[in-house]
Amino acid sequence: MEPRDTVLVVDDTADIADLLRDLLTGAGYRVLVARSADIGLKILAAFRIGLVLTDAPQPAEAGDDAAPVWAELDRLALAARKTPLVLYAGAHPERYAEYAAHGFAACLAKPLDLDAVVALVGTLLPDDGHRLSVAHGSATAMKG
Repeated sequence: MEPRDTVLVVDDTADIADLLRDLLTGAGYRVLVARSADIGLKILAAFRIGLVLTDAPQPAEAGDDAAPVWAELDRLALAARKTPLVLYAGAHPERYAEYAAHGFAACLAKPLDLDAVVALVGTLLPDDGHRLSVAHGSATAMKG
């Protein structure tokens, strides 16, 4: 059986995904990383995920159509069902209320406050005795 404190990080930026993986693994969580929403959907179908932490994909230019962005986020939200989703976004913070309307448990601004990330994950995914010890933590990266 998969532990219930598995966090899925969905981010196409390797440095940020790796930073979050290392941070959360160090805090005792099992962390899986997806470099695309499509890979994230496959992980959600295959593993018991306790929380999804995802970047907000942004249109390249402010005038670009945002519909594909919302469609991708909605696909993740639908696949996660009752799993809390936390969104982090750097561009357009005025749209966070709009993000929340898409079913996210919380939205964090970039640059990320790493202590706040760990605290929020701990709030949304409390330790129920299944947390891995730091010495035995694991992390997996999947590229898509």
